[in-house]
Amino acid sequence: LGKEGAGFSISNYSLEYDRCCILAGSLGAMERQLEESVEFARSHKRFGQVIGSFQSVSNRIADMKLRIETSKLLLYKMAWLKKHNKPAMLEAAMLKLHLSESFVASSLDAIRNKGGNGYLADYGTERDLRDAVGGVLYAGTSDIQRNIIAKMVGL
Repeated sequence: LGKEGAGFSISNYSLEYDRCCILAGSLGAMERQLEESVEFARSHKRFGQVIGSFQSVSNRIADMKLRIETSKLLLYKMAWLKKHNKPAMLEAAMLKLHLSESFVASSLDAIRNKGGNGYLADYGTERDLRDAVGGVLYAGTSDIQRNIIAKMVGL
């Protein structure tokens, strides 16, 4: 397992991978939510217009896309650092924090985009929200990630 007395170092090393990989699947769920939201916004009408023409809906969809792309960038940076055997505790904490909170926000946006339908089990969106909430808790809560980030930048 390692040298005697090096357990904390080994634990931190494994936490970097844990925080990187544990939520990577959430990115796929967020992409699916975006695709479903765009399709729903294009196909459903209210007041004689497709709902995608309403700024409140289109702005939420834009935010969903932004969260996906920023999460990918953090994930790719983390993967690059680990591939090159570089320390990545700061990046792991930023990725875990950003991706877990982005999944919650995108799940809420997906529900709001679908209106009452988003809350029904038939659409699966409510399940995403339940799954997303767990992400802000396990492998270190969002508050813990913020503490790590603050410490790593010198506070």
